[in-house]
Amino acid sequence: MKPKVVKINDLFINEENPRDEPQENEAAAVKILFKKGSDRKLLNLMKSIAQYGFEISERIIVVEHEAPNKYLVMDGNRRITCIKLLNNPDFLPLDIDKREFLIKSIKKIKVDYNYSPIASVDCVVYDIPAEEDLMKRTIQNKHIGQNKGAGRLQWDYKAQNRFTNNDFKIYLVDYLDNLLKVERSLSTMERIFGDPDLRNHLGIVIDKKVPEIKLDSAESEKKILYILQLLKGKKITVSDVYYKDDRENFYKKYFIDSDEWKNSYPDQSSDSEVPTSENIDEPVVDPGPKSSEASEETAAAKEPDTKEESTPVDSNETKEGQGSGLGPNSPENTKNDSSSEEELQEEDVRTNNTTTQSQPDPQDNIKQQKPENISFLFQGIIYSGNHPGIKRALFELHRTRVSTYTLSATYLTRTLLECTLQEFLLKNNLFSLWRNPAKDPSITDLLNYCVTNGSFQGINQNYQRTINMAHAKKDHDELNSVTHGKYNLPSTDALWDIERRWRIIVKYMIENLNSNP
Repeated sequence: MKPKVVKINDLFINEENPRDEPQENEAAAVKILFKKGSDRKLLNLMKSIAQYGFEISERIIVVEHEAPNKYLVMDGNRRITCIKLLNNPDFLPLDIDKREFLIKSIKKIKVDYNYSPIASVDCVVYDIPAEEDLMKRTIQNKHIGQNKGAGRLQWDYKAQNRFTNNDFKIYLVDYLDNLLKVERSLSTMERIFGDPDLRNHLGIVIDKKVPEIKLDSAESEKKILYILQLLKGKKITVSDVYYKDDRENFYKKYFIDSDEWKNSYPDQSSDSEVPTSENIDEPVVDPGPKSSEASEETAAAKEPDTKEESTPVDSNETKEGQGSGLGPNSPENTKNDSSSEEELQEEDVRTNNTTTQSQPDPQDNIKQQKPENISFLFQGIIYSGNHPGIKRALFELHRTRVSTYTLSATYLTRTLLECTLQEFLLKNNLFSLWRNPAKDPSITDLLNYCVTNGSFQGINQNYQRTINMAHAKKDHDELNSVTHGKYNLPSTDALWDIERRWRIIVKYMIENLNSNP
Protein backbone atom coordinates (compact mmCIF):
# COMPACT_ATOMS: atom_id res chain seq x y z
CA MET A 1 0.00 0.00 0.00
CA LYS A 2 1.45 3.34 -1.03
CA PRO A 3 0.15 6.85 -1.75
CA LYS A 4 0.41 8.08 -5.31
CA VAL A 5 -0.81 11.04 -7.37
CA VAL A 6 -2.50 9.60 -10.46
CA LYS A 7 -3.71 11.38 -13.59
CA ILE A 8 -7.46 11.25 -14.14
CA ASN A 9 -6.95 9.85 -17.63
CA ASP A 10 -4.96 6.95 -16.14
CA LEU A 11 -7.86 5.84 -13.94
CA PHE A 12 -10.44 3.30 -15.13
CA ILE A 13 -13.95 2.97 -13.73
CA ASN A 14 -14.44 -0.47 -12.19
CA GLU A 15 -16.73 -2.76 -14.21
CA GLU A 16 -17.28 -4.83 -11.05
CA ASN A 17 -18.36 -2.04 -8.72
CA PRO A 18 -20.10 -3.68 -5.70
CA ARG A 19 -22.84 -1.03 -5.94
CA ASP A 20 -24.25 -2.81 -9.02
CA GLU A 21 -24.08 -5.99 -11.04
CA PRO A 22 -20.82 -6.59 -13.00
CA GLN A 23 -20.74 -4.76 -16.36
CA GLU A 24 -19.11 -5.62 -19.68
CA ASN A 25 -16.89 -2.54 -19.97
CA GLU A 26 -16.12 0.90 -18.56
CA ALA A 27 -18.87 2.61 -20.57
CA ALA A 28 -21.47 0.23 -19.16
CA ALA A 29 -20.07 0.79 -15.65
CA VAL A 30 -20.56 4.55 -16.08
CA LYS A 31 -24.03 4.08 -17.52
CA ILE A 32 -25.21 1.97 -14.58
CA LEU A 33 -24.21 4.78 -12.19
CA PHE A 34 -26.92 6.90 -13.87
CA LYS A 35 -29.63 4.33 -13.22
CA LYS A 36 -33.10 5.63 -12.40
CA GLY A 37 -33.05 7.94 -9.40
CA SER A 38 -29.26 8.28 -9.28
CA ASP A 39 -28.73 10.86 -12.04
CA ARG A 40 -29.76 13.73 -9.77
CA LYS A 41 -27.39 12.54 -7.05
CA LEU A 42 -24.50 12.40 -9.51
CA LEU A 43 -25.28 15.90 -10.78
CA ASN A 44 -25.31 17.15 -7.18
CA LEU A 45 -21.92 15.51 -6.62
CA MET A 46 -20.63 17.26 -9.73
CA LYS A 47 -21.87 20.58 -8.36
CA SER A 48 -20.03 19.96 -5.11
CA ILE A 49 -16.79 19.06 -6.88
CA ALA A 50 -17.10 22.01 -9.26
CA GLN A 51 -17.72 24.42 -6.39
CA TYR A 52 -15.37 23.10 -3.70
CA GLY A 53 -12.90 20.93 -5.57
CA PHE A 54 -11.93 17.32 -5.00
CA GLU A 55 -12.21 16.13 -1.39
CA ILE A 56 -8.57 15.56 -0.46
CA SER A 57 -9.29 14.03 2.95
CA GLU A 58 -10.18 10.69 1.32
CA ARG A 59 -7.85 9.19 -1.24
CA ILE A 60 -9.16 7.10 -4.11
CA ILE A 61 -8.41 3.41 -3.56
CA VAL A 62 -6.91 1.80 -6.67
CA VAL A 63 -5.03 -1.28 -7.87
CA GLU A 64 -2.77 -1.66 -10.88
CA HIS A 65 -4.60 -2.17 -14.18
CA GLU A 66 -3.65 -4.68 -16.87
CA ALA A 67 -2.37 -1.81 -19.00
CA PRO A 68 0.98 -0.38 -17.85
CA ASN A 69 0.83 2.76 -15.66
CA LYS A 70 -2.95 2.53 -15.52
CA TYR A 71 -5.07 1.95 -12.43
CA LEU A 72 -8.46 0.43 -11.69
CA VAL A 73 -10.65 2.30 -9.19
CA MET A 74 -11.73 0.06 -6.30
CA ASP A 75 -13.33 2.79 -4.18
CA GLY A 76 -14.32 6.23 -5.46
CA ASN A 77 -15.95 5.32 -8.78
CA ARG A 78 -18.68 7.97 -8.48
CA ARG A 79 -16.20 10.75 -7.73
CA ILE A 80 -13.86 9.79 -10.56
CA THR A 81 -16.81 9.47 -12.98
CA CYS A 82 -17.97 12.98 -12.04
CA ILE A 83 -14.48 14.44 -12.54
CA LYS A 84 -14.11 12.70 -15.92
CA LEU A 85 -17.49 14.08 -17.03
CA LEU A 86 -16.72 17.60 -15.79
CA ASN A 87 -13.40 17.48 -17.62
CA ASN A 88 -15.09 16.11 -20.75
CA PRO A 89 -18.91 15.76 -20.93
CA ASP A 90 -18.55 13.63 -24.06
CA PHE A 91 -17.19 10.87 -21.81
CA LEU A 92 -20.87 10.10 -21.21
CA PRO A 93 -21.80 6.78 -22.95
CA LEU A 94 -23.50 7.21 -26.32
CA ASP A 95 -26.42 4.92 -25.53
CA ILE A 96 -27.36 6.42 -22.16
CA ASP A 97 -30.89 7.73 -21.66
CA LYS A 98 -31.38 11.52 -21.77
CA ARG A 99 -27.80 11.97 -22.96
CA GLU A 100 -28.35 15.46 -24.41
CA PHE A 101 -30.10 16.64 -21.26
CA LEU A 102 -27.30 15.29 -19.07
CA ILE A 103 -24.57 16.85 -21.19
CA LYS A 104 -26.39 20.18 -21.11
CA SER A 105 -26.73 19.95 -17.32
CA ILE A 106 -23.02 19.13 -16.89
CA LYS A 107 -21.97 22.05 -19.07
CA LYS A 108 -24.22 24.37 -17.09
CA ILE A 109 -22.57 23.23 -13.84
CA LYS A 110 -19.14 23.98 -15.31
CA VAL A 111 -20.23 27.50 -16.23
CA ASP A 112 -22.15 28.22 -13.02
CA TYR A 113 -19.21 27.29 -10.80
CA ASN A 114 -16.39 28.36 -13.12
CA TYR A 115 -14.99 24.84 -13.06
CA SER A 116 -11.28 24.30 -13.71
CA PRO A 117 -10.40 20.79 -14.95
CA ILE A 118 -8.86 18.47 -12.37
CA ALA A 119 -5.87 16.75 -13.93
CA SER A 120 -4.91 14.34 -11.14
CA VAL A 121 -6.01 13.11 -7.71
CA ASP A 122 -4.43 11.58 -4.63
CA CYS A 123 -4.76 7.81 -4.56
CA VAL A 124 -3.57 4.90 -2.45
CA VAL A 125 -2.35 1.91 -4.45
CA TYR A 126 -2.82 -1.56 -2.95
CA ASP A 127 -0.63 -4.47 -4.00
CA ILE A 128 -2.86 -7.30 -5.18
CA PRO A 129 -3.07 -10.12 -4.15
CA ALA A 130 -0.74 -9.53 -1.19
CA GLU A 131 -2.81 -6.66 0.27
CA GLU A 132 -6.25 -7.68 -0.97
CA ASP A 133 -7.61 -8.53 2.50
CA LEU A 134 -6.32 -5.24 3.91
CA MET A 135 -7.93 -3.30 1.06
CA LYS A 136 -11.27 -5.07 1.49
CA ARG A 137 -11.27 -4.37 5.22
CA THR A 138 -10.64 -0.66 4.55
CA ILE A 139 -13.47 -0.45 2.02
CA GLN A 140 -15.77 -2.47 4.26
CA ASN A 141 -15.28 -0.10 7.18
CA LYS A 142 -16.22 2.81 4.92
CA HIS A 143 -19.36 1.36 3.37
CA ILE A 144 -20.84 -1.41 5.51
CA GLY A 145 -21.71 0.86 8.42
CA GLN A 146 -20.74 0.64 12.05
CA ASN A 147 -19.34 -2.89 11.74
CA LYS A 148 -19.48 -3.35 15.54
CA GLY A 149 -17.64 -0.07 16.05
CA ALA A 150 -14.80 -0.76 13.61
CA GLY A 151 -16.55 1.10 10.80
CA ARG A 152 -17.96 4.58 10.54
CA LEU A 153 -20.57 5.58 13.09
CA GLN A 154 -23.35 7.50 11.41
CA TRP A 155 -24.39 10.72 13.12
CA ASP A 156 -27.88 10.69 14.53
CA TYR A 157 -30.35 13.45 13.77
CA LYS A 158 -29.34 15.53 16.78
CA ALA A 159 -25.64 15.30 15.95
CA GLN A 160 -26.28 16.40 12.37
CA ASN A 161 -28.22 19.46 13.48
CA ARG A 162 -25.70 20.27 16.20
CA PHE A 163 -22.96 20.28 13.55
CA THR A 164 -24.96 22.58 11.28
CA ASN A 165 -25.94 24.81 14.23
CA ASN A 166 -29.67 24.32 13.66
CA ASP A 167 -30.80 25.45 17.11
CA PHE A 168 -34.51 24.81 16.58
CA LYS A 169 -34.05 21.25 15.37
CA ILE A 170 -31.77 20.52 18.32
CA TYR A 171 -34.41 22.01 20.61
CA LEU A 172 -37.17 19.99 18.90
CA VAL A 173 -35.24 16.75 19.41
CA ASP A 174 -34.77 17.50 23.13
CA TYR A 175 -38.39 18.59 23.49
CA LEU A 176 -39.78 15.40 21.94
CA ASP A 177 -37.30 13.12 23.73
CA ASN A 178 -38.36 14.69 26.99
CA LEU A 179 -41.94 13.57 26.32
CA LEU A 180 -41.14 10.15 24.86
CA LYS A 181 -37.98 9.01 23.14
CA VAL A 182 -38.84 7.35 19.84
CA GLU A 183 -36.21 6.33 17.31
CA ARG A 184 -36.60 7.70 13.77
CA SER A 185 -39.54 9.94 14.66
CA LEU A 186 -38.08 13.30 13.66
CA SER A 187 -38.99 13.33 9.97
CA THR A 188 -42.60 12.57 10.87
CA MET A 189 -42.78 15.15 13.65
CA GLU A 190 -41.14 17.79 11.46
CA ARG A 191 -43.89 17.39 8.88
CA ILE A 192 -46.53 17.66 11.60
CA PHE A 193 -44.94 20.69 13.28
CA GLY A 194 -44.25 22.29 9.90
CA ASP A 195 -47.93 22.34 8.88
CA PRO A 196 -49.56 25.57 10.19
CA ASP A 197 -53.06 24.11 10.03
CA LEU A 198 -52.05 21.00 11.95
CA ARG A 199 -50.21 23.14 14.50
CA ASN A 200 -53.44 25.08 14.98
CA HIS A 201 -55.41 21.84 15.45
CA LEU A 202 -52.90 20.58 18.00
CA GLY A 203 -52.63 23.91 19.82
CA ILE A 204 -48.94 24.48 19.15
CA VAL A 205 -47.13 27.81 18.70
CA ILE A 206 -43.53 27.68 17.46
CA ASP A 207 -40.88 30.38 17.76
CA LYS A 208 -37.78 29.20 15.90
CA LYS A 209 -35.72 32.23 16.86
CA VAL A 210 -35.84 31.65 20.62
CA PRO A 211 -36.28 28.61 20.04
CA GLU A 212 -39.46 27.68 21.88
CA ILE A 213 -42.60 25.59 21.60
CA LYS A 214 -45.68 26.90 23.40
CA LEU A 215 -48.81 24.87 24.05
CA ASP A 216 -52.35 26.21 24.25
CA SER A 217 -53.39 23.74 26.94
CA ALA A 218 -52.64 20.45 28.65
CA GLU A 219 -54.57 18.76 25.85
CA SER A 220 -51.92 19.94 23.39
CA GLU A 221 -49.21 18.04 25.23
CA LYS A 222 -51.43 14.97 25.39
CA LYS A 223 -51.90 15.08 21.62
CA ILE A 224 -48.17 15.34 20.97
CA LEU A 225 -47.48 12.49 23.39
CA TYR A 226 -50.17 10.38 21.72
CA ILE A 227 -48.57 10.92 18.29
CA LEU A 228 -45.22 9.78 19.70
CA GLN A 229 -46.90 6.72 21.19
CA LEU A 230 -48.44 5.93 17.79
CA LEU A 231 -44.99 6.19 16.24
CA LYS A 232 -43.40 4.02 18.90
CA GLY A 233 -46.11 1.42 18.46
CA LYS A 234 -45.55 1.59 14.67
CA LYS A 235 -49.20 2.42 14.11
CA ILE A 236 -48.22 5.36 11.89
CA THR A 237 -45.24 6.28 9.71
CA VAL A 238 -44.13 9.36 7.83
CA SER A 239 -46.28 8.27 4.88
CA ASP A 240 -49.38 8.94 7.00
CA VAL A 241 -48.52 12.65 7.20
CA TYR A 242 -46.48 13.10 4.03
CA TYR A 243 -48.89 15.33 2.09
CA LYS A 244 -51.37 17.98 3.20
CA ASP A 245 -54.37 15.72 2.64
CA ASP A 246 -52.62 12.93 4.54
CA ARG A 247 -52.18 15.19 7.55
CA GLU A 248 -55.81 16.30 7.52
CA ASN A 249 -56.98 12.68 7.35
CA PHE A 250 -54.51 11.74 10.07
CA TYR A 251 -55.86 14.38 12.46
CA LYS A 252 -59.48 13.48 11.71
CA LYS A 253 -58.85 9.76 12.28
CA TYR A 254 -56.94 10.01 15.56
CA PHE A 255 -58.22 13.20 17.18
CA ILE A 256 -61.77 13.83 15.88
CA ASP A 257 -63.20 10.38 15.16
CA SER A 258 -61.47 8.87 18.19
CA ASP A 259 -61.08 9.95 21.83
CA GLU A 260 -58.30 7.48 22.59
CA TRP A 261 -55.71 10.29 22.68
CA LYS A 262 -57.35 11.65 25.83
CA ASN A 263 -56.08 8.58 27.68
CA SER A 264 -52.42 9.17 26.80
CA TYR A 265 -50.19 9.63 29.83
CA PRO A 266 -46.44 9.98 30.16
CA ASP A 267 -46.26 6.93 32.44
CA GLN A 268 -47.19 4.64 29.54
CA SER A 269 -44.14 5.71 27.53
CA SER A 270 -42.27 2.50 28.20
CA ASP A 271 -44.71 0.23 26.43
CA SER A 272 -47.58 2.43 25.21
CA GLU A 273 -50.13 0.49 27.24
CA VAL A 274 -53.60 1.84 27.85
CA PRO A 275 -53.68 3.55 31.26
CA THR A 276 -55.42 1.66 34.05
CA SER A 277 -56.17 2.31 37.68
CA GLU A 278 -52.91 0.58 38.52
CA ASN A 279 -50.68 2.71 36.35
CA ILE A 280 -52.46 6.00 35.78
CA ASP A 281 -50.97 7.64 38.87
CA GLU A 282 -47.36 6.69 38.24
CA PRO A 283 -44.96 9.67 37.97
CA VAL A 284 -43.38 10.80 34.72
CA VAL A 285 -40.09 8.92 34.34
CA ASP A 286 -37.50 11.06 32.62
CA PRO A 287 -34.22 10.60 34.50
CA GLY A 288 -31.28 12.81 33.65
CA PRO A 289 -28.08 11.61 31.99
CA LYS A 290 -26.33 8.85 33.87
CA SER A 291 -23.05 9.49 35.60
CA SER A 292 -21.16 6.68 37.26
CA GLU A 293 -19.08 9.15 39.22
CA ALA A 294 -22.12 10.98 40.50
CA SER A 295 -23.78 7.68 41.35
CA GLU A 296 -20.83 6.67 43.50
CA GLU A 297 -20.97 9.96 45.36
CA THR A 298 -24.70 9.61 45.94
CA ALA A 299 -24.22 6.03 47.06
CA ALA A 300 -21.69 7.18 49.63
CA ALA A 301 -24.17 9.69 51.02
CA LYS A 302 -26.92 7.06 51.09
CA GLU A 303 -25.14 4.75 53.52
CA PRO A 304 -27.49 4.03 56.44
CA ASP A 305 -25.78 6.33 58.93
CA THR A 306 -28.86 7.76 60.59
CA LYS A 307 -32.35 6.66 61.48
CA GLU A 308 -33.90 9.07 59.11
CA GLU A 309 -31.89 7.70 56.23
CA SER A 310 -33.36 4.26 56.63
CA THR A 311 -36.90 5.60 56.71
CA PRO A 312 -38.77 4.33 53.63
CA VAL A 313 -39.63 6.93 51.05
CA ASP A 314 -43.20 8.05 51.52
CA SER A 315 -45.34 6.98 48.57
CA ASN A 316 -46.74 10.49 48.35
CA GLU A 317 -43.34 11.89 47.48
CA THR A 318 -43.20 10.18 44.12
CA LYS A 319 -46.35 11.96 43.04
CA GLU A 320 -44.89 15.42 43.51
CA GLY A 321 -44.48 16.51 39.91
CA GLN A 322 -47.28 14.54 38.34
CA GLY A 323 -49.10 16.25 35.52
CA SER A 324 -47.14 19.48 35.80
CA GLY A 325 -45.73 19.24 32.32
CA LEU A 326 -45.11 22.62 30.76
CA GLY A 327 -48.07 24.40 32.33
CA PRO A 328 -48.02 27.68 34.26
CA ASN A 329 -45.49 27.74 37.06
CA SER A 330 -47.00 30.34 39.35
CA PRO A 331 -48.88 29.44 42.55
CA GLU A 332 -51.66 31.82 41.55
CA ASN A 333 -52.39 29.79 38.42
CA THR A 334 -52.15 26.44 40.17
CA LYS A 335 -54.33 26.77 43.26
CA ASN A 336 -55.52 23.20 43.14
CA ASP A 337 -51.97 21.92 42.76
CA SER A 338 -50.82 24.10 45.65
CA SER A 339 -53.49 22.85 48.02
CA SER A 340 -52.75 19.23 47.17
CA GLU A 341 -49.06 19.89 47.67
CA GLU A 342 -49.75 21.33 51.15
CA GLU A 343 -51.60 18.14 52.07
CA LEU A 344 -48.67 16.10 50.89
CA GLN A 345 -46.30 18.32 52.84
CA GLU A 346 -48.25 17.89 56.08
CA GLU A 347 -48.33 14.12 55.76
CA ASP A 348 -44.67 14.02 54.76
CA VAL A 349 -43.72 16.00 57.88
CA ARG A 350 -45.74 13.62 60.09
CA THR A 351 -44.20 10.48 58.62
CA ASN A 352 -40.64 11.72 58.32
CA ASN A 353 -40.24 13.76 61.52
CA THR A 354 -37.15 12.02 62.89
CA THR A 355 -34.10 12.87 64.96
CA THR A 356 -30.45 13.00 63.97
CA GLN A 357 -27.88 10.40 65.02
CA SER A 358 -24.31 11.63 65.50
CA GLN A 359 -22.44 8.70 63.91
CA PRO A 360 -23.47 5.50 62.10
CA ASP A 361 -23.82 2.19 63.90
CA PRO A 362 -21.02 -0.14 62.66
CA GLN A 363 -23.41 -3.09 62.98
CA ASP A 364 -26.08 -1.40 60.87
CA ASN A 365 -26.13 -3.34 57.58
CA ILE A 366 -29.40 -2.16 56.08
CA LYS A 367 -29.18 -2.34 52.30
CA GLN A 368 -28.87 0.87 50.33
CA GLN A 369 -32.07 2.06 48.72
CA LYS A 370 -32.36 1.86 44.96
CA PRO A 371 -32.14 5.20 43.12
CA GLU A 372 -35.51 6.86 42.59
CA ASN A 373 -36.87 7.39 39.09
CA ILE A 374 -37.53 11.10 38.81
CA SER A 375 -38.48 13.55 36.10
CA PHE A 376 -37.72 16.83 37.83
CA LEU A 377 -34.79 18.07 39.87
CA PHE A 378 -35.16 17.26 43.59
CA GLN A 379 -38.57 15.71 42.92
CA GLY A 380 -40.19 14.22 46.03
CA ILE A 381 -38.43 16.56 48.46
CA ILE A 382 -41.18 18.56 50.19
CA TYR A 383 -40.62 21.69 52.25
CA SER A 384 -43.25 22.86 54.75
CA GLY A 385 -41.41 25.88 56.15
CA ASN A 386 -41.74 29.56 55.30
CA HIS A 387 -38.35 30.43 53.82
CA PRO A 388 -39.36 32.10 50.51
CA GLY A 389 -36.21 31.10 48.61
CA ILE A 390 -36.47 27.42 49.46
CA LYS A 391 -40.23 27.29 49.02
CA ARG A 392 -40.28 29.02 45.66
CA ALA A 393 -37.22 27.20 44.28
CA LEU A 394 -38.64 23.76 45.08
CA PHE A 395 -42.08 24.72 43.78
CA GLU A 396 -40.63 25.78 40.43
CA LEU A 397 -38.10 22.93 40.15
CA HIS A 398 -40.88 20.36 40.60
CA ARG A 399 -42.57 21.87 37.53
CA THR A 400 -39.60 22.71 35.30
CA ARG A 401 -38.47 20.27 32.62
CA VAL A 402 -34.68 20.43 32.67
CA SER A 403 -34.10 19.68 28.99
CA THR A 404 -36.57 22.37 27.93
CA TYR A 405 -35.77 25.15 30.42
CA THR A 406 -32.15 24.43 31.31
CA LEU A 407 -31.22 28.03 32.12
CA SER A 408 -34.17 28.48 34.49
CA ALA A 409 -33.37 25.16 36.16
CA THR A 410 -29.78 26.34 36.71
CA TYR A 411 -30.92 29.54 38.47
CA LEU A 412 -33.41 27.61 40.59
CA THR A 413 -30.89 24.93 41.58
CA ARG A 414 -28.39 27.55 42.70
CA THR A 415 -31.08 29.32 44.74
CA LEU A 416 -32.24 26.09 46.38
CA LEU A 417 -28.76 24.93 47.39
CA GLU A 418 -27.69 28.36 48.66
CA CYS A 419 -30.86 29.05 50.67
CA THR A 420 -31.18 25.53 52.08
CA LEU A 421 -27.56 25.28 53.17
CA GLN A 422 -27.56 28.72 54.81
CA GLU A 423 -30.90 28.17 56.57
CA PHE A 424 -29.79 24.76 57.86
CA LEU A 425 -26.53 26.15 59.26
CA LEU A 426 -28.35 29.02 60.98
CA LYS A 427 -31.18 26.90 62.43
CA ASN A 428 -28.72 24.36 63.84
CA ASN A 429 -26.30 26.95 65.27
CA LEU A 430 -23.52 25.83 62.92
CA PHE A 431 -22.75 29.25 61.46
CA SER A 432 -21.17 30.92 64.48
CA LEU A 433 -17.69 30.89 62.92
CA TRP A 434 -18.76 33.08 59.99
CA ARG A 435 -16.49 36.11 60.21
CA ASN A 436 -18.34 38.52 57.96
CA PRO A 437 -21.87 38.93 59.37
CA ALA A 438 -22.48 42.03 57.25
CA LYS A 439 -22.19 39.96 54.06
CA ASP A 440 -24.92 37.68 52.80
CA PRO A 441 -22.96 34.46 52.01
CA SER A 442 -23.07 33.01 48.52
CA ILE A 443 -23.08 29.32 47.61
CA THR A 444 -19.30 29.61 47.20
CA ASP A 445 -18.90 31.13 50.67
CA LEU A 446 -21.11 28.48 52.24
CA LEU A 447 -19.26 25.56 50.67
CA ASN A 448 -15.89 27.02 51.66
CA TYR A 449 -17.17 27.51 55.21
CA CYS A 450 -18.51 23.95 55.51
CA VAL A 451 -15.31 22.42 54.13
CA THR A 452 -13.02 24.55 56.32
CA ASN A 453 -14.98 23.99 59.52
CA GLY A 454 -16.23 20.45 58.90
CA SER A 455 -19.77 21.60 59.61
CA PHE A 456 -21.38 18.21 58.88
CA GLN A 457 -18.67 15.99 60.35
CA GLY A 458 -20.40 15.82 63.73
CA ILE A 459 -23.75 15.01 62.13
CA ASN A 460 -22.83 12.41 59.54
CA GLN A 461 -19.40 11.92 58.04
CA ASN A 462 -20.93 10.95 54.69
CA TYR A 463 -22.74 14.27 54.48
CA GLN A 464 -19.40 15.95 55.05
CA ARG A 465 -17.95 13.83 52.24
CA THR A 466 -20.74 15.02 49.95
CA ILE A 467 -19.96 18.65 50.81
CA ASN A 468 -16.24 18.06 50.25
CA MET A 469 -16.92 16.39 46.92
CA ALA A 470 -19.27 19.17 45.79
CA HIS A 471 -16.56 21.68 46.67
CA ALA A 472 -13.88 19.65 44.86
CA LYS A 473 -16.10 19.27 41.79
CA LYS A 474 -16.71 23.04 41.87
CA ASP A 475 -20.48 22.76 41.73
CA HIS A 476 -20.64 26.40 42.85
CA ASP A 477 -18.51 27.46 39.87
CA GLU A 478 -20.66 25.46 37.45
CA LEU A 479 -23.81 27.22 38.68
CA ASN A 480 -22.25 30.67 39.04
CA SER A 481 -20.61 30.59 35.60
CA VAL A 482 -24.07 30.29 34.05
CA THR A 483 -26.07 32.56 36.37
CA HIS A 484 -23.45 35.33 36.53
CA GLY A 485 -21.53 34.80 33.30
CA LYS A 486 -22.28 35.66 29.70
CA TYR A 487 -20.30 33.00 27.90
CA ASN A 488 -21.15 29.65 29.53
CA LEU A 489 -24.25 27.83 28.32
CA PRO A 490 -26.36 25.84 30.80
CA SER A 491 -25.77 22.09 30.76
CA THR A 492 -28.48 19.50 31.34
CA ASP A 493 -25.88 16.85 32.15
CA ALA A 494 -24.17 19.10 34.71
CA LEU A 495 -27.48 19.84 36.45
CA TRP A 496 -28.36 16.16 36.82
CA ASP A 497 -24.86 15.43 38.14
CA ILE A 498 -25.22 18.17 40.74
CA GLU A 499 -28.70 16.93 41.66
CA ARG A 500 -27.43 13.40 42.24
CA ARG A 501 -24.52 14.64 44.29
CA TRP A 502 -26.69 16.86 46.51
CA ARG A 503 -30.02 15.02 46.60
CA ILE A 504 -29.54 13.03 49.81
CA ILE A 505 -28.07 15.87 51.84
CA VAL A 506 -30.68 18.35 50.58
CA LYS A 507 -33.43 15.91 51.54
CA TYR A 508 -31.88 15.60 55.01
CA MET A 509 -31.57 19.38 55.46
CA ILE A 510 -35.15 20.01 54.28
CA GLU A 511 -36.53 17.37 56.64
CA ASN A 512 -34.49 18.87 59.46
CA LEU A 513 -35.92 22.32 58.71
CA ASN A 514 -39.44 20.87 58.53
CA SER A 515 -39.06 19.44 62.03
CA ASN A 516 -37.47 22.62 63.42
CA PRO A 517 -39.55 25.52 62.06
